[in-house]
Amino acid sequence: MAEHGSAPTQTGGGLAAGEREQLLYVLESRFAPALEAATAAVRDAERVLAEARSRLARAESAANAPYASDPLIFMRRSVEDEVDGLERKTTERKVRASYRFLLDRSVELAMAEVARFHDDQATLHRELAEGVDACRAAEGRAAEALVEAQRMQERVRASEQTARRGLHLLQEKLGPNRS
Repeated sequence: MAEHGSAPTQTGGGLAAGEREQLLYVLESRFAPALEAATAAVRDAERVLAEARSRLARAESAANAPYASDPLIFMRRSVEDEVDGLERKTTERKVRASYRFLLDRSVELAMAEVARFHDDQATLHRELAEGVDACRAAEGRAAEALVEAQRMQERVRASEQTARRGLHLLQEKLGPNRS
């Protein structure tokens, strides 16, 4: 008791005047950091779970997005048609003009194919990290973490209650009228 202030004066063999309040203050002040940390851990786990649920909702919404046609299919077909058209040209001027047009469309198609490859790879990586399955797994982990944080908080509270029961027993055994 001397470490938390001056020791109260004894009025006999039991608890001194004001000692009960001092013991209660020591108990509460010693448990306050653990109780606050446990509460903060639960709040953080709740926040992480809410964020995971939000990401899952966005992923599910994105998965239900309407179909968008693939422009590369049409570009490929257009280049094939240009080759067919080049075969039908009869004059040198028309052949050269048709070839220049074919070359331009072929280069556009090639660049679009490269861009599509990179887009597909990015989509694959994004799906692995942010897709519906990844978000469901993250939500599950966050829910488990919340349950564990709540259990830890309950164990911290139980530990405090044990100390309070001990303080109550101490007060009963060393009450102010004991000799």
